Amino acid sequence: MTGAASAVEGNFSIDLALNQLSASFNSLQALVITFSYIIGLTLIVRGVMMYRIFASQTMSSAQKGEIAGPMVFILVGTFLLYFPSTLKTTLITVFGDDNIAGATDLIAYEALDGVDKWAAISSVVIKYMKLIGLIAFVRGWVILSKMGHSGAQPGSLGKGIIHVVGGVFLINIVDTFNILATTLGYTGGGGG
Repeated sequence: MTGAASAVEGNFSIDLALNQLSASFNSLQALVITFSYIIGLTLIVRGVMMYRIFASQTMSSAQKGEIAGPMVFILVGTFLLYFPSTLKTTLITVFGDDNIAGATDLIAYEALDGVDKWAAISSVVIKYMKLIGLIAFVRGWVILSKMGHSGAQPGSLGKGIIHVVGGVFLINIVDTFNILATTLGYTGGGGG
């Protein structure tokens, strides 16, 4: 082991790890959003090029082409290109507003005793669940874009919708948990 590695090993603490994870979250979120822009633009260009090929084929021959496939690419590409607006609209549709709840909004959050680091740990866990939700949301739209192929796999529509809906629930995991807790009759409270 080198001296730098042992020095880093000796200075490790959970506080440092939580701070580093929290600090890297915004960069990772920006990376996912950037990928959604790139994928969206690529899908739109692909859809337009498919229409271009379709138009040149119909002019030179009597073959029938598929009009829905390129339209799916263009629509899904547009949804991904306007990712923040698509996400905001979906959150408003599902939860009634576009505010994403934080760890302090959990039912019975104050009733948890004995763990000093609960606030920091739950905050980091919720941020990364939001990141996984963002990835699932984008992946769901990409799966739905594959419906534009003539040989799409059976079940792609359901798989894509599940990823989109599951991603929205993970993006706002605190409100999802609170809705489920209230629906099942849990109101919080720490005592037995």
